[in-house]
Amino acid sequence: MGMIAVPLSTAKHVGTGQAEHSGEKVVKELGGKTLETLCGWYKSQLFDRFLVNMDRFVVDHDYGGFMCAVDISSGELLATHKRTWYEGRGLWTYAFLYNRLLKDNRILEVASRSMDFIMKHRPAKDGFWPSSFTREGQVLHSAGDDNPWISEAGDIYGNLFVAEGLAAYACAIGDDRYFETAKQIMLDSMAIYEAPGYRYSIDYLSPNAPSIPGIRVLGHWMVALRAATQMLEYAPDPAIAQIADHCVNAIMQHHLNPAYELLNEALNRDFSVPANEFNQFAYLGHGIETLWMVMAEAIRRRDAALFERARKSFRRHVEVAHDVVYGGYFRSCDHVDNHTWKTDKALWLQEEVLIGTLLLVKCTGDEWAQQCFTQTYRYVCDTFIKPDYKFWVHAGDRKMEHYMANRAEHYHHPRHLMLNLLALEELIENGGKVLDPFQNSGV
Repeated sequence: MGMIAVPLSTAKHVGTGQAEHSGEKVVKELGGKTLETLCGWYKSQLFDRFLVNMDRFVVDHDYGGFMCAVDISSGELLATHKRTWYEGRGLWTYAFLYNRLLKDNRILEVASRSMDFIMKHRPAKDGFWPSSFTREGQVLHSAGDDNPWISEAGDIYGNLFVAEGLAAYACAIGDDRYFETAKQIMLDSMAIYEAPGYRYSIDYLSPNAPSIPGIRVLGHWMVALRAATQMLEYAPDPAIAQIADHCVNAIMQHHLNPAYELLNEALNRDFSVPANEFNQFAYLGHGIETLWMVMAEAIRRRDAALFERARKSFRRHVEVAHDVVYGGYFRSCDHVDNHTWKTDKALWLQEEVLIGTLLLVKCTGDEWAQQCFTQTYRYVCDTFIKPDYKFWVHAGDRKMEHYMANRAEHYHHPRHLMLNLLALEELIENGGKVLDPFQNSGV
């Protein structure tokens, strides 16, 4: 692609940590680096490493879309199939990048060709996108059951990722038709989710997890909320605002379990706690990810009370998920009272912690958030980044002695790089002063 070089800020801060000037909090250092140095690191990781290697090894310049199955050390292509999830996610990544960081038509072309690839397979309003395709675009999986909600044809996440990507694309090219399409996909997907017979298998608890008719899933609210927040930032819309309200209410009023102050991943249709193995299942990775998204939605709607509640819960989840022995964070507590865990480490979760803590630093100057960001940043640099690899490691065992090296992560990872780069640029532009979003909100 021949990526455009991005000049780094030349401003310098003196001193470290946080200072007070006329009652204002000023952040001078983070991650053991000045804000300018850290910002430069983020720019280098995004522009000089991620985007260059995506263009070389993952972006399909012949047929459009993304082939993510690569050896992360060499970039060797391991398989050519494409997934709806990854097309929607990649579409969002490149459209957001074009919107906020790099007005380069080559970036927009990658998004456009992914959009063309996936939209050829748009399903009827009561169905989901197929799960996977050949490189050329032939469907690999057909429905395996008369019930479209549990067939191999796809799932709600694929639809929601496509909607999120299309909304960002609408903003990138200034065409409301794509926003309306994204909106309709959102409405159709949520209608399927609300149907009494909805099914979803939470196989990340166990392969034989029980089926719950009309199941409520934290991850569904999470992805729908993030798409809705971004769509509402683009343009006000009552129907999308209603989805955002429904998501926030489900997350904070129902999934957040008052007994142990953690988010349950799965609930019954009536939002009661299931009397089965889901009873105390807290998928903390989703919990941490969801709660920074609730904070972002609180900022959008200027709701200081919601922000504060989400902030406290975010910290609670991060502290519970922390591996105090080997560092990093566990993604899954399979049973809270029995204290049973999956102990593998996933890059995406570590990066969600970095997004959430920097959001708190930017908006509040929170000292815990500064310390947590620094600790997590150093852990990620030490364990997930291999200098001679094309891409960051995306998962491994507890000690990160054995890890997976077969997929380029092109959604959580660039989202972390882009959101944190933007946050750092805001802080630097403001002289390191905390950017309180509620200061003049009247709340």
